[in-house]
Amino acid sequence: MSLQKEAGWNKKFTPDKFLDSTENPLSDPGGKSNPSIIAHKAQFISNPVLDRGNLSSMNESEAHEKLNKFACLYEISRDMLTIRSIDDLCQKIIEQMGLAWRCSGDFFPLIDIDNQCFTSNDFVHALEHQFSAPIIVREEIRGQVCIFYGDSNRIRWLPDEDSVFLQNIAHDLGLWLEQKQLVDGQTALLNEARMIERALDEHAIIAITNKQGKIKYANQKFCSVSQYSAEELIGQDHRIINSGYHSKEFIRNLWTTLAKGETWKGEIKNRAKDGNYYWVDTTIVPCLDHAGSPYQFVAIRTEVTEYKRLEQKMEEQVAELARSNDELEQFAYVVTHDLQEPLRTISSFVQLLKKYSNAQLDERANDLISHVVAGTSRMQMLIDDLLTYAQVNASQTLKEIDCECLLNNVLADLSVTSGECNAIITHDKLPMVRGIPFQLIQLFSNLINNAFKFQREQPPRIHVGVEENPDEWVFSVSDNGIGIEAQYLERIFRVFQRLHSRREYAGAGIGLAICKKVVEHHGGSIWVKSEPNVGSSFYFSIPKIN
Repeated sequence: MSLQKEAGWNKKFTPDKFLDSTENPLSDPGGKSNPSIIAHKAQFISNPVLDRGNLSSMNESEAHEKLNKFACLYEISRDMLTIRSIDDLCQKIIEQMGLAWRCSGDFFPLIDIDNQCFTSNDFVHALEHQFSAPIIVREEIRGQVCIFYGDSNRIRWLPDEDSVFLQNIAHDLGLWLEQKQLVDGQTALLNEARMIERALDEHAIIAITNKQGKIKYANQKFCSVSQYSAEELIGQDHRIINSGYHSKEFIRNLWTTLAKGETWKGEIKNRAKDGNYYWVDTTIVPCLDHAGSPYQFVAIRTEVTEYKRLEQKMEEQVAELARSNDELEQFAYVVTHDLQEPLRTISSFVQLLKKYSNAQLDERANDLISHVVAGTSRMQMLIDDLLTYAQVNASQTLKEIDCECLLNNVLADLSVTSGECNAIITHDKLPMVRGIPFQLIQLFSNLINNAFKFQREQPPRIHVGVEENPDEWVFSVSDNGIGIEAQYLERIFRVFQRLHSRREYAGAGIGLAICKKVVEHHGGSIWVKSEPNVGSSFYFSIPKIN
């Protein structure tokens, strides 16, 4: 008999008789149970019981029919124990049910489960008479097992036998589905665990030890990094990979932490089988028994040998850079300091020459002398700026600074220049910050002086503002000056970068470079927003006081 599977056939049948699995179909009206047929509720019907006394009272045809049904039910039970596919199982059940009731006239078996119907190819949809038993999985009806028949006058349906057999098939199919759900769930969990294990093996070194520290499990990554096989590691403690690098106090602290049931984290230097050393970033988690005592430890490690090598190299480079910077700052200080005296001498003698020889010199000579004096003055200013720039990174103690007070002092120092250009200066209430006072004075002075220097025809309007962020203060110095074109916004913070000639605007082109260095030395950053012929806003951040 071939199988016809009709997925999505949602037609529901109303049986002439629906077998309720909660009722006992073996009870007679008097409430007594018929011992000749047993409905198995706890296991597959692999051992149905026959009453040989009843068989002896039947004619040969009836006895053969009954034995045939038992044989078919036995085969169904065997199939349920071996088949794992619902399609294959339903096909077998349909075939066996067809064999079981083949002597009973126009009988057609059908299984309706999870919106899928399974029946034989010769099934007739127009049949209306039906016996049915529900398929129940964990108190939820998932479908039904049905027997359809065409002519009710020809039916030979034995309620105390056929009904129980049909109900047993439905009940056992429900048990099979429940067990399949459990197996499928366990299989999914197992597959997920294997996937996680495979992912961990690709990245992490994993070891499990007992409470004495003996290795019980070592994954493939552990073996590949340590160059020991799993057989060589199992049963050993971690002294097999001990590098001797760590002190006894370090090891004692590790085990003391674990003995208290606490997780230990740290970096450990180990030695592989070939004698090479490697570093691992390690987390060791104790597994606790019901009394809260560790009975084993799970260690997860990530090899960080290359990271440690780069870290060491970076530390060496940082130390070398610090030494080089110190030497450069010292050199800059010495050079700028030593250049001061020759410049003063040149300037003094040129001015003396002009004083004592003014009558003998013509206009051209006096003009040349004036250029020399102006040049030495500019050189003096440039050396002073370079000295300031070199001293920005000098090691000095950070102090708490009242920026409100500091700005007032800066504005007092700039009062003459401010009055000459009729500048209007306003500011927000400024906070306390942690920094180096003379450097912050230089910062505010340079930014405000720039606003004076690069003014338009109207008087300068300058505002010093501040905004509070969670971890920093963001200051701003805004003006209504000539502004800066977009392509020059990054360039202006470099040393000796000028956007205008000295005839237009004075200066050495180092003021904003000093501002940038001061801000970065305080752990912040500086940037500018500007629009030509509208004005500029310089922003800089200073971290908050911890």
